[in-house]
Amino acid sequence: MYGARIRELRKRRGWTMKQLGQRLELAESTISGYENEIRRPDMDALLQFAELFDVSVDYLLGRERMSSAAPSGPPQAAALRESATPYYAAIRDGQIESLTEEEAAHLRDSLEMFRLWKANRPSGSE
Repeated sequence: MYGARIRELRKRRGWTMKQLGQRLELAESTISGYENEIRRPDMDALLQFAELFDVSVDYLLGRERMSSAAPSGPPQAAALRESATPYYAAIRDGQIESLTEEEAAHLRDSLEMFRLWKANRPSGSE
């Protein structure tokens, strides 16, 4: 269970295993081992994951259903700002969701088209 939870939380933030490893000073292979449950994180590692992802150790171990910190705002937003690589995100159902570059480009294009349409429509047609 801990492997799936770590993977889910990492992907929610749009991080690669390498990026997560860099944040925790762990090798990418160690992160992979944890996510695939080939390796078991010790208590210190579990505490680091819990603190970084703003969840409880019980959540990581599958003892809680809901992430007490399925971050809805500042913790996740802060994680986005810390990202060293370009990051595309959208807010859906109150959660920040990763986007591919293609999805981000499509949304930008769609927004631009909407704004042009809105700016050029006749007055009073709201």
